[in-house]
Amino acid sequence: MGTYVHYSLGDADGVKTSFLADLGVLLAWLDPRIAEYPDEFPTGMREKILDFMQRGEAAFLTASRDEARLIDLIVDEYYWNFSFDSHRHPAIDITPSMHKWYRYASELSDVLPAASAVACGYYRALFRGCSLVECDGHVYQSQDDVFHLSWLLPAQVVALLAELEPFESELDDRQDDQAGVLWVLVSLQEAKRAGASLIVAIA
Repeated sequence: MGTYVHYSLGDADGVKTSFLADLGVLLAWLDPRIAEYPDEFPTGMREKILDFMQRGEAAFLTASRDEARLIDLIVDEYYWNFSFDSHRHPAIDITPSMHKWYRYASELSDVLPAASAVACGYYRALFRGCSLVECDGHVYQSQDDVFHLSWLLPAQVVALLAELEPFESELDDRQDDQAGVLWVLVSLQEAKRAGASLIVAIA
């Protein structure tokens, strides 16, 4: 099947609002799976979800790198496995084309040498993974080095789109690396029209 890049429209704060709103149904979905396959879920996952249910957004703040990593795993589990398995996806899919991840250029400058440092930074951010965790020094890490969840907030969407639109006519969707940048640009246009964040999932 391969690994593909998926684009969605999210809340103004990315995935935070939907995650916090769905904690009860997430836990109800997880409980029988944890009971049946306890070795497939990290220790403390259920307890941390209960902590979120009790403390809300404050539970994103931690001084523990291990806890920060656990929170990322919970958010990933929520956004991908729970949301699709339960047909409760919190975002609107706008994937313009099912394009395999290996076909994307690792750096925007490889495709658009004249792209600004700002544009290159946002492009990297879309594919390296984002974290809701507030923990000094913590950086999102994929659990399996495949799945990544990232997002640009509405103001960032507008900023990156302004950087990329001048190059739109130069992009050829028959060329893999250029097509990847074009799909980013088209998705940014959709997100700007909706006033939404742009969520990118690699899976």
